[in-house]
Amino acid sequence: MMMAGGSSWDDYKGPARLIIVVAVLLICCCGGALTAVGVPLGEMMSFGKKHYNYQCDIALGPEPGASTSATATPTTASVPESAARQQRPETNPYAELYFDPADPNVTDRDLACASAMKTAPIQDEPWQEINTGPAVSCADDLALRYPEVAGTATMADYARDVIYSASIAGSTGQCTPTRAPTATVVENCGDPTATVASVILPATVGDQGYCGQVVDPKAASPGDLVFWEYIDRRATRVGVALGPGEVVTVDSGKFVRLEIPRDAEVQIKRVLGDAG
Repeated sequence: MMMAGGSSWDDYKGPARLIIVVAVLLICCCGGALTAVGVPLGEMMSFGKKHYNYQCDIALGPEPGASTSATATPTTASVPESAARQQRPETNPYAELYFDPADPNVTDRDLACASAMKTAPIQDEPWQEINTGPAVSCADDLALRYPEVAGTATMADYARDVIYSASIAGSTGQCTPTRAPTATVVENCGDPTATVASVILPATVGDQGYCGQVVDPKAASPGDLVFWEYIDRRATRVGVALGPGEVVTVDSGKFVRLEIPRDAEVQIKRVLGDAG
């Protein structure tokens, strides 16, 4: 394959090749919007690199010692937030990324990101809206009532059961603690823009951390998931938010209610759709 200027595809290694792939993905998933507004190729590739890094940071957590990119999102004046939301693809275009582990230019973070993208929905800028609706009201109730009726649970099972039970409350007309079934499809897991019969999260905290749409901490709502203590590019703790200040989680086999940590590596993810 020949590129502009007579260069072949094989001349591009590691990061350079990745940026080209990302730029192509952006053109495909945004319906050519970036080119339609006359964005130069160099600027588009710069945007593509930032967009890719942002998607990775949201899924994996920011790199140790780096400032979180959750508040430094890759926006341009040409693509307003409302337009970006409308152009959101149904599936994550980065799910098709593949890196050769033997390539010396490919980092461990690239490999971890490619794996996470198989599960994670594509991310918008952090949502600013408070969530509402039957599922949210049920999650608010179950987050506190679940410990009384369900006994001891792991962090991951607590999150799975509360979210699943809340997600079906609107269709069943009941808000009762229910054990979540085993997840069989994890693509775009917990995407709050999708219309689904129920939200079934993966079995482990690390895999759950790839799910959902990132939310601004000030907009944290009942039923949003709070992830923190990222180790080896995976979340190790999860809880169910009660609002912008508190979260319920499991610690050493006991249910605890505590303040949402104010650490740069905390991610708040929305997995429940709103009233619409």
